[in-house]
Amino acid sequence: MHLAGRAGWASCGRRPVRRDRRSAILAVAARHFFGQGFSATTMSSIAADAGGSKATLWKYFRSKEVLFEAVVETATERLHGDALAQLSAPGDPLAVLQSFVIPLIDALRSDDSLTLQREVGAQAIRLPRAAALLRRRLVDDLEAPLSDFFAAHMANGALRGDNPDEAAWITLALCLGFNHRHLLGGDDMHRDGEVAEGAPDVMKILRRLYGP
Repeated sequence: MHLAGRAGWASCGRRPVRRDRRSAILAVAARHFFGQGFSATTMSSIAADAGGSKATLWKYFRSKEVLFEAVVETATERLHGDALAQLSAPGDPLAVLQSFVIPLIDALRSDDSLTLQREVGAQAIRLPRAAALLRRRLVDDLEAPLSDFFAAHMANGALRGDNPDEAAWITLALCLGFNHRHLLGGDDMHRDGEVAEGAPDVMKILRRLYGP
């Protein structure tokens, strides 16, 4: 019994170490994948930069594809920032909707997010699971709660319309659509000082469509 207890404690002690090691590998892999691209990155270079052997790396991730998917999963855990939390806030529904749109667009346009979207898009055919994961984070995880928000406020007359699913789809399409100039424009978008369309433009359209 005593030995079993000691073995149990030892096992518990190893788990945090393994999690920390995995997190460290993912951080290094993210720098390689998003700095050099998936195709140019090798497992050997990641292992060397992570301070371990290639054999150790394979214990955690059985292929470069699996490692890339894990990097995408970690990078997209909070891709939409705090936007979702805003939908449950009290107040005027259009003001609440604006408080959802602003952090979402800000998150989509961050340098890390744009790099992530570009690389996953470039590998979408080769790595469909990574592309599906990004879509789930960007669309599916937001669409249902956004539809519930519209349904509640359409039902009480605070917002116009009778199709909350369509309203949710349009809102996300606008947020993602206004992101395309940054997504395709590269770093010059920031240097040129050009004022791109953003949250005010999205809200102008949404007010016309759903405002009371």
